[in-house]
Amino acid sequence: MIGFNPVLDGPATAGYHREAIEQITQCVEEGVYCALLGPRLCGKTLLLRFIEQNLARLLGWTCVYIDLQSIRATTQQAFFADLIRLTGQRLIEVTGETLPIPDESLASSAVFRAFLSDSLEAIGSDLVLLIDPLEALPTDLVQALLTSLRAAYMDQQNLDSRMTIVVSGALSLATLAVGESSPFRGIARRVFIGDLSESDSESLLLDFLREDGINATRPAIQKLVSATSGDVYLIRQISQNCTERVRTKGAGRLGSREVNYVINKFLRDEVFQYAPLIEAIRLIEENPDLLQGIVQLLENDSVPRSELPLPLSPDLDPLYLTGVVESVPGDRYRLQNLIYREFLGQHFSPNRVGRVLAMAGRWDSAIDYLETSVLPGSWTSNTDLLPATINSMYASDDLARAAYFLRRGLSAAFGIRETRIWLRNSQDDYLRPVGSGDMNFDGNFSSDQGISINADRLEARAYRYQVTLRGQEAEESILRAIPLMVPGSQPIGVVTISDELSENSLVDRRERDLLMAGYLNQATRALHTVSLRRQELTLAGRVQASLLPESSPDIPGWQITATWKPAKETSGDFYDFVHLPNGRLGIVIADVVDKGMGAALLMALTRTLIRTYAAEFPNHPEHLLQVTNQRILSDLDAGLFVTLFYGVLDPNTGKLTYSNAGHPPPYVFSTDEAFLSGGGMPLGVSDEATWQQGSQEIPPGAMLLLYTDGIPDSQNQRGDFLGEEGMLNIIRDQLGSSAQTVQDGLLAELYNFTGTKPQVDDITIMTLIRDQNSKAL
Repeated sequence: MIGFNPVLDGPATAGYHREAIEQITQCVEEGVYCALLGPRLCGKTLLLRFIEQNLARLLGWTCVYIDLQSIRATTQQAFFADLIRLTGQRLIEVTGETLPIPDESLASSAVFRAFLSDSLEAIGSDLVLLIDPLEALPTDLVQALLTSLRAAYMDQQNLDSRMTIVVSGALSLATLAVGESSPFRGIARRVFIGDLSESDSESLLLDFLREDGINATRPAIQKLVSATSGDVYLIRQISQNCTERVRTKGAGRLGSREVNYVINKFLRDEVFQYAPLIEAIRLIEENPDLLQGIVQLLENDSVPRSELPLPLSPDLDPLYLTGVVESVPGDRYRLQNLIYREFLGQHFSPNRVGRVLAMAGRWDSAIDYLETSVLPGSWTSNTDLLPATINSMYASDDLARAAYFLRRGLSAAFGIRETRIWLRNSQDDYLRPVGSGDMNFDGNFSSDQGISINADRLEARAYRYQVTLRGQEAEESILRAIPLMVPGSQPIGVVTISDELSENSLVDRRERDLLMAGYLNQATRALHTVSLRRQELTLAGRVQASLLPESSPDIPGWQITATWKPAKETSGDFYDFVHLPNGRLGIVIADVVDKGMGAALLMALTRTLIRTYAAEFPNHPEHLLQVTNQRILSDLDAGLFVTLFYGVLDPNTGKLTYSNAGHPPPYVFSTDEAFLSGGGMPLGVSDEATWQQGSQEIPPGAMLLLYTDGIPDSQNQRGDFLGEEGMLNIIRDQLGSSAQTVQDGLLAELYNFTGTKPQVDDITIMTLIRDQNSKAL
């Protein structure tokens, strides 16, 4: 990669980053940690060197620069040993103090922190540490360093002197350095090295050309600004290349033709070694939303933020963090300069975009791009498209979705515009259409009917004889029925296609038919796999449903109802009622944080464990959660966890004793609203987790509502969430009604809110109402 150029002096570039310098200075004055972030080679190191060598003396700081690039350790112990040695050497050089350096064999995060505290006391004055660049370290060591520095921040609260830390890193480390889960969260201020404006870019460019003694025409300068605007190092690199070109040619000054030559040569020969762009490519290709946003920017001069397919957080803006995008007036984005646009446009061809999206599981979008890379009449240009459609079939949730991708593959790769897919229903020996088709082969045929495998139909005959059959030729097409064969068994179905009559040679037609036959063989395996998976999930769903209570308990003085609405065949939600001694009732509502077979298994295991231990701990729900958690961790090493609320209700007194393992808190509606607080960690996360017991009286006339997050997390067509407050408003309107009416009303309003948007999460509701005239016994 193109390395850092030391001839670029600090003061020359520091003038274009005044705002960053002022923010760092303010952090030091206030004793606040600082994270300086910017694209690679944007001048961060020069800026910190300028602060160390010039500004620190002017402001009277004791300032030490730590170069992380000189550390080559790969383990934490070796890293902290090198860091202590390097920091000690630099402190001695700057302060002249004799500092005790800990034994390298004892090095650790704690030893490093203690060394910083001891050094601060020995120096006897405030200290500024400039640590740069974070990207020189492996990610785990960056995390360890920031965590240690956070602890050092807390350690120095009782010291007379103060140490301020400034860390510097590439934009790609922004989340780690200042994100929600960063060790620096709350103690460090982020400072971004902003993009140079167009006028600043032009000024810096002219500075570099003057340093090299080069005169340039106005059109040449305009081309250079357009090509490099915003990127300090790119401006320097291209201006140096222009200088070499002018001197090589012996030209009197730099003209547009020479600038075009330099830019084209850079794009052809050097850009793939240009570190900022290589890093940007990595970031973009790791996030399919970023990739689709960049593609939009390549297709337009600028795009409104609201139209880009990613969450634009005011805290960390993911598009800006790529280092290739800038914001423009009108709350819009655009690519920063012409070189970025040209390089990204060449790199992100439709074929590459399709492949990256396919690897991320964005099948629809991937196939959209891969379709455009297929050359008409070339069966060998489907190398990426056909595997993408097959993989998308395997990943499909149901047969209709898998059939949709099969039709797309036949259409894009082989020009088949009309397709119908039939699968055998073993229960009645019929071929049933799967998904929507694009044609109607029989004017009297309805898409919801099937074909008996014994019928005198083209599809049935192809199925029985297990050979491809041709129908009658029309003017421009011919009908073909192709059995979908699984080796060693009967066909699983038939695909019927309307194929255009071709004038291609026999060899070309044969090549195309062989490729399509191979494709259909793979597609058949995918359809068969999805079919088996659906059967297994359907069976698992039936088993799950059988584990739920057949009816709600009938307890005098109480109305108790529950509803379970799975989003798929299997569900991670469940509820239960456990009858306990002395007429008490155990109440369970839970949500496994996953979908599919794994969630179903954990749901069944958790239900069994709760029922097993409920009688052992009738007075201590927190102990029940403790032993259930231990068994989940020991019996099911699947990386899954479950949120669960368990309460023991005494119907006579209305007292509910409960414990909550990370589940949304239930609500009690009485004269006042109250939620049952005290939620702990979900089950299945840690064997060291503990839970607390709580209690709540449910007075006569009050209602207890328990629910899973599928209700507040429901979205409407605009993507708005119903939210907890929206759920509570619906309940408030239903107060005074029966438990069943409250529940039915909540579901009705929920479906009215979501409209035609499919249910994506399981929904479970449990409602308990104590009668108004109920009295404690």
